[in-house]
Amino acid sequence: MNYLIAAIDPGDRYCGLAVFELCPTGHPELPYLDSSKRHRVCLRAAETVSPDQLFVWLEVNAHRLYAVVIERFRLYPWMAREQGFSEFPTPQHIGIIKYIASKAGVLIVMQETSCKREGRNQALKIGFRMPKRRVGKGRHSYYGPDFDLPGKDHHRDAAAHGVRFATMDKSSPLLTRRQATG
Repeated sequence: MNYLIAAIDPGDRYCGLAVFELCPTGHPELPYLDSSKRHRVCLRAAETVSPDQLFVWLEVNAHRLYAVVIERFRLYPWMAREQGFSEFPTPQHIGIIKYIASKAGVLIVMQETSCKREGRNQALKIGFRMPKRRVGKGRHSYYGPDFDLPGKDHHRDAAAHGVRFATMDKSSPLLTRRQATG
């Protein structure tokens, strides 16, 4: 049995969406954009979409998902001034995502922003195509591996969250299966 997960990098105007098929046996069912060497973690789709497009996609596909992985929103002190008078659309979007997922009985996993670097390193380790480039913005940017996907960085960030869930989260079916079989 294979498992679908949606990894989401929420934003106020753009959201990253990465859809993975986790294949404990290494046999993916459908075509994919990239995968681990053993085909246990397959990236099926990745795109940057508007929040409304994301909500519609989730409404249509939530019943097929094992988990939704969402980047947690934090208001960092150095960003507080920039967010002045904001209605904070990103946390509102996260609430809608969580509502849709919970309504469908889907596992909801929240991850810190800092997990993206770990996810990218894991993706490189397990065999995804990961060219080196400038990743991130501002004082937290670095030069390192990133997904070989064109366009805005939101869907690449979502993909990093998905790989981290698949390879390191205790609720990942790849890890729970491994623990159950010894």
